[in-house]
Amino acid sequence: MGRDADERGAGAAVRRALAPAGSRPPAVLVVLAALLVAGTVVASVAGAYALQRGQGPAGSPPAIATPPAAPPSHSEQAAPVPAPTAQAPAPPSDPRAVFADPALRALAEPFLAGPGVSCQSRTPEDGETERVACELGAERTAVFTRTSPEEMRQRRQDLVAGRQARPGTVVSLRWRYDGSGTAARTGIPAGHEVRGEGVRVRYVDLEGRPRLRFDQDATGCAGDLALTRPTGDARADQEADLEELRLFWADPGG
Repeated sequence: MGRDADERGAGAAVRRALAPAGSRPPAVLVVLAALLVAGTVVASVAGAYALQRGQGPAGSPPAIATPPAAPPSHSEQAAPVPAPTAQAPAPPSDPRAVFADPALRALAEPFLAGPGVSCQSRTPEDGETERVACELGAERTAVFTRTSPEEMRQRRQDLVAGRQARPGTVVSLRWRYDGSGTAARTGIPAGHEVRGEGVRVRYVDLEGRPRLRFDQDATGCAGDLALTRPTGDARADQEADLEELRLFWADPGG
């Protein structure tokens, strides 16, 4: 029996030795497979980390840093764009268009034809329906107003009485249009029976400015001309300035 057992054990050992290699994996192959799997995992992790840092996949050449662009030289810099030039001022509008009342416009129109004349509407004062202030050029100004005939006569009386003038400077008379039109005006000497249009008053106001006011009975319109730069305070200077205003009033286009 002992011999049979030995023979059976020896036979089993022979059979294991003769068994094909594919029936059970050798330990060396198992170790190699494990190492291969581990290497693959490590390579994958390394590649993912490299991609996150922007270094590209493993094995790619390092990126070449681009040097900063050099600032443009003085000659290469763009030339400054010139500022737009101011447009030429628009030509002055027709000063007659400022007047809303036809009668007031008709009274003022002969004085509005000169170069550089400009007018602006002003807020009417008490008793007025319209007020227009004008720059007539040559250091002359004018204010044209329309009131009721009653209000106009009251203002006339105040001027003739000298309430707004320096003593001894008031000269008043009635006036009319000279000729068939309205371009020229003239005074009516005392004693003449011609009624005319209204009253003209020349005077030097309390501030020393020469003035000429003329009104119109039928419409309640009036014009107040003034010199903005008087010649002087001497009586001769004042008389010369008042005569200059009279000549301008008589024929503004002359």
